Amino acid sequence: MNTSIVQENISKATLQLLWIGIGSICMFFAGLTSVIFVDKMTFPSTPDWFIYSTIAIVISSVILEIAKKETVLDKPAFNLILISFILGIFFTFCQFKGWTALVDNNIFFTRGGKEQSMIYVLTGAHLAHLFAGLIVLVVTAIKSKYGRYSSKDYIGLKLATTYWHFLTILWIYLYLFISFA
Repeated sequence: MNTSIVQENISKATLQLLWIGIGSICMFFAGLTSVIFVDKMTFPSTPDWFIYSTIAIVISSVILEIAKKETVLDKPAFNLILISFILGIFFTFCQFKGWTALVDNNIFFTRGGKEQSMIYVLTGAHLAHLFAGLIVLVVTAIKSKYGRYSSKDYIGLKLATTYWHFLTILWIYLYLFISFA
């Protein structure tokens, strides 16, 4: 059997598995956010740090998309992937600063009402998935550095980009939800 056909089938299967995982994560967050509607929760105001993290993850997603396009053109993309990773670290920093701002405003995970706890649950669950994305970006950056991706084989970068875009869209949804619900 032709090696390229086998590789293409593996790539399609891997992408399908990613989408199944993304679907599962969507169901998880749909369940969490539906509780908020059922219980008619209202959130305290969100810290400015959450908007900074939103800007960081959107920019990182755009840069990662550029990295994928550069790879398709057989141009080096390591620096772009690295920038996306650094912006992901900045996103994480902003999340922790946001939690600190919540505590400074007497909004606690355990001592407040359901609304206060749910802000931490939603942002913390997203951050846990983002940590996985950061690990993926490190692996992708290393592979890019060593020339593992080309216009003929960039499935790893495509998977990383798809997952990172999903995390970006998920964060925008969560940010809007906790800011305006």
